[in-house]
Amino acid sequence: MKMKTGTSRKLRYGGVTVAMTALIIAVIVIVNVIFTALAQKFLWYADLTPELLFTLSDNCIDLIANGDDTYEQSFSPVEMVDKAREERRAQNPDFKDEDLMIRIIFCDDPDAWEETSSRRYIYETAKQLAAEFPDYIEIENHNIIWNPSSVSQYGIYVSTSSVIIEFGTEYRVRNLNTFYTYSDTTSEEPWAYNGEKILAASILAVTRAESPVACLTTNHGETLDDTELLTTLDTAGFQVQELNMSTDEIPENCRLIVVFNPQTDFLVKDGYSSDVDEIEKLDQFLDDDNSLMVFMSPDLTTPLQNFESYLEEWGISYNRYKTEEAGKTTYHPYIVRDTTQSLTVDGYTIKGEYYTKGGQGSQLTYDMTNNVTNPPMMVFRDAMSISYSDLYSPQHYVDADDASISYDYATYGVDGTYRSIYDVFTTGENAVAMANGQQVAKATAVNPLKLMTVSVETHSVVENATLGSTMTETAYVIACGSTDFASRSLLQSNSYGNSTFLEYALRTVGKEPVPVGVKFKPFGDYTIDTITTSEATQYTVVLTVVPAVLALGAGVFVIVRRKNR
Repeated sequence: MKMKTGTSRKLRYGGVTVAMTALIIAVIVIVNVIFTALAQKFLWYADLTPELLFTLSDNCIDLIANGDDTYEQSFSPVEMVDKAREERRAQNPDFKDEDLMIRIIFCDDPDAWEETSSRRYIYETAKQLAAEFPDYIEIENHNIIWNPSSVSQYGIYVSTSSVIIEFGTEYRVRNLNTFYTYSDTTSEEPWAYNGEKILAASILAVTRAESPVACLTTNHGETLDDTELLTTLDTAGFQVQELNMSTDEIPENCRLIVVFNPQTDFLVKDGYSSDVDEIEKLDQFLDDDNSLMVFMSPDLTTPLQNFESYLEEWGISYNRYKTEEAGKTTYHPYIVRDTTQSLTVDGYTIKGEYYTKGGQGSQLTYDMTNNVTNPPMMVFRDAMSISYSDLYSPQHYVDADDASISYDYATYGVDGTYRSIYDVFTTGENAVAMANGQQVAKATAVNPLKLMTVSVETHSVVENATLGSTMTETAYVIACGSTDFASRSLLQSNSYGNSTFLEYALRTVGKEPVPVGVKFKPFGDYTIDTITTSEATQYTVVLTVVPAVLALGAGVFVIVRRKNR
């Protein structure tokens, strides 16, 4: 029995159509699989978030490639890796560069780090770093559930949410929450991503010849309402340690001591009540060209006699108003108020003015103010004003070549020691100081109230006795009249410059590079911000309807052609 010609033709055309459809679908699937694999390998992504959440910043790339150009000595991680490789090669001719890399180790499988957004952000940032520096940075994944011994050398606090940054014998362990910024200590949901900065700081730390230590004193009733200052120090590359100055010796590799809101005085050796002299320890520490940062709040009615007397030797005098009542002496702190420059109705949360006329104080903020139309706002809340101590002689500097460069400061010299004190931040001309419910001081345009100062001690050290060459060594003491200056709410805000200033200050006084300019990125509305809502609706309609219409048209065309054949 012969098949009818029409039926045979339909089957033939139908078979070809089915085959072509299957082939097209197969090609599309194969192309999609190949493109997805290549996109993941070479990071073919377009970051359309308003804060460029997933894109490495130029500051981060430049910091790792070139280091911090404010230092004569390069701290570039790339150069440090190259130097380490040269040393290894000199010891072993068979050494290969890939045997010594900056390793970013994720303590779980890749799928686990791609599974949730909180993990994926970090993983993608690390992948971009590895893609940017393929000869220096590599990513490893260790499933520590199946193989816990693979990370045993990094301590007992490693978990599946840990990221380890390692180079040679140095490493840093970062847990998941350290890559994010939270509104307070109880919040579970982060409001900003800080992964790029944490990874950059960790890479800087592990590639240094030595990691500096920052010590926080603990035995004078010091109180930290939150830990954001500790996070800032850690991000800056310091190893943060507690220090009981009455019992502990200051670590040899300590570069910075932070005294935050002390409530009781420092001990001095008096031959009766104490055989310990904390002031002498502190003085010897600063004599070795290290640094001190002091944050005082206006909540003490009695000055810390020993400690504040020592600060006066550095030119720092926290202002207080003394009253005598019924034979009792009370010291009332000067609390700065400025209703014209305040962020709050009561006038006690004020905007600090950058001191840009010159001197060391201007140098601390130079990168924040130079060629910048609107420097970031500096906020001081509940601040006690500072004056230059009576031990210091006021000075006025005028540049011999440029008379527009002139500024005031004060100096002190004794027994070969030379110290100077400079303004860093001041109030505006309308500020007043309140004490015991009354106005006790008023700022002027020429003499504003001081909110933060920096004292500098310099002395020359013989570098080469034969050649007669010397080098200048420097110690710094930064004094701030507000503990709230370093609070979580002010340090975490991208609207204020408090965090950025501390980064620059730590870079200077700690004599170590800090990932300045690498900022955290607040979460927001991550819709595509390059188009409007109406345009997005139009695109959605077009992309949904047009392919369907084209497919329908093609189907109608094929049917009509078949009928006409």
